[in-house]
Amino acid sequence: MHKNKAGTGSSGRAPAATALCVFFSGFLTVCAAASAPDAVTPDGGRYYGQLADGKLQGQGKMEWENGSTYEGGFEKGLFSGNGKYQLHLGYLYEGEFKDGMRSGQGRAVNPRGTVYVGHFANNEFNGFGKLTSRTEEYIGQFKQGAYAGKGEVKYSNGHASYKGEFANGQYQGKGRYEVKGEEFYEGEFDKGEFAGYGIFQRKNGSRYAGAFKKWLPDGGGRLTDASGNVYEGVFSGGRLVGQGRYTGKDGSSYQGGFKNWKYHGQGIYRNAKGDQYTGNFAYGLYEGEGTLVYATPQKDGRTKDSGNWSEGVLENAAAEAQAQQNIETALYQQRALLDKALAAVAPREPGKINLYLLAVAGDGSQEVFHRETDFVQQQFDRDFGTRGRSVVLVNSRNTVSQQPMATVTSIRESLNAIAGRMDKEKDILFLYLTSHGSRDHQLMLAQNGMELRNLKATELGKMLAESGIRWKVVVVSACYAGGFINPLKDERTMVIAAARPDRTSFGCSDDNDFTYFGRAFFQKSLPGSASFSAAFDKAKTLVATWENDDIKSAGKDSEVLHSEPQIYHTSLIDQYLKTWQAQPKTASAQR
Repeated sequence: MHKNKAGTGSSGRAPAATALCVFFSGFLTVCAAASAPDAVTPDGGRYYGQLADGKLQGQGKMEWENGSTYEGGFEKGLFSGNGKYQLHLGYLYEGEFKDGMRSGQGRAVNPRGTVYVGHFANNEFNGFGKLTSRTEEYIGQFKQGAYAGKGEVKYSNGHASYKGEFANGQYQGKGRYEVKGEEFYEGEFDKGEFAGYGIFQRKNGSRYAGAFKKWLPDGGGRLTDASGNVYEGVFSGGRLVGQGRYTGKDGSSYQGGFKNWKYHGQGIYRNAKGDQYTGNFAYGLYEGEGTLVYATPQKDGRTKDSGNWSEGVLENAAAEAQAQQNIETALYQQRALLDKALAAVAPREPGKINLYLLAVAGDGSQEVFHRETDFVQQQFDRDFGTRGRSVVLVNSRNTVSQQPMATVTSIRESLNAIAGRMDKEKDILFLYLTSHGSRDHQLMLAQNGMELRNLKATELGKMLAESGIRWKVVVVSACYAGGFINPLKDERTMVIAAARPDRTSFGCSDDNDFTYFGRAFFQKSLPGSASFSAAFDKAKTLVATWENDDIKSAGKDSEVLHSEPQIYHTSLIDQYLKTWQAQPKTASAQR
């Protein structure tokens, strides 16, 4: 009758209660009663239809006790031609049969709701067809029931799809896998994985073209990141390793060894300014023998640095000797230098509100703080009448024998000395501190070769209170500087901080003339501003703009937090500063 057990369709005829049935040809039991089936198959199937030579032939119907049915054509006892075959378990097939098997065009539905429409051969999906399930939709070629040849699959999440070649139900050969609006892989696939040569691109613009293994760059290739920086070389497990080349969007470049994306081994690096380092690297830093040639001479006139480097810093025997000499110089001369500087503070000018300046450059390992306090002293002496009434405490590798160092003791003594020269009830102290800062709100005080105690925000607050100075403007340019506001603030004190208590600030580089906040406040905003608070408002906007530019160029939008400068002031200090600014300027303070 058929090679598959059970069938689909219903005759609509009820079997007779009694019938004369004769066994025939060892295959059918042929029944004579009019209401009885025309034949009964060995598996209990009741047949209604034509017979030829004792076999099911032509159009007919079959039904089984379990509810399975078949209705359609028969040939020599087997399903043949068009038919409808339905199992009691919920499986349905409508289409062509040959030799008792699904063969030709048809439609199959299984109990899980999966629908196939297409070509069959020997009971299997074979040839072109469309398969729709709860998880995916596939249109394309099949072989022995599996995706094979060219086709396209779309997944039920509505985002992912693959179009290309298949084998044994897996991606195999050339194709394109895409997550809509996010990324795509286009190239060679092997056993369901992206492997061989191809292209991977994300929606942020990053793009890799080259060899892949298990969906990751592996072998030779070229990667362009979201910012436009280019990496070329040998990749392993998605990382650049071995020999390679980097070309930065900013004009910087590198050629040499890599390890986990970092410069590692021998190489040549050229920064955006044109400075070129040739030598050894370790994890992205100059390490070992190397030479750095500057595009333009440095401030001291040197054109290159050559020797042994450690963590990006040149080990300089002469500098080490100088640091040792500085320690001895400090031991014997710092007391005298501080006394001389404090003794030179001029007494107040009677009949007016006087402004006194104390500027502190805390970390001597980077010259940016030294340069910044030099600028501020010159600016205030010229524009705000502090000439003769300004003191600068500096930690620097170059000033140990000329200027008093910045220590907790020198800051305290300077505050007390200034308080002794001024009218503490009427005059104003402008205190500027610039250095590195810590999460627990300490200002770093460090001199090359010496370990100094840092200045805590609470300790500074206590110093200012003990000095008795009533009117104060305090500016702290450091990471986490906002943590100084609460310990220092009162109704007669303005406190300005370069960053929130939980944020870092920017621009602390040895090569810079200013930190970001120092440049924004003192150089760019203070000239022409009506008040210190107005200058702060301008500076805050400038800093945010510069930080945005840096973050964007680095491609780290989600990784870097803005510094968010802070200010505390009251109407009382604002009005007093306004009264001070309204005074006639002396000749030394003419702009």
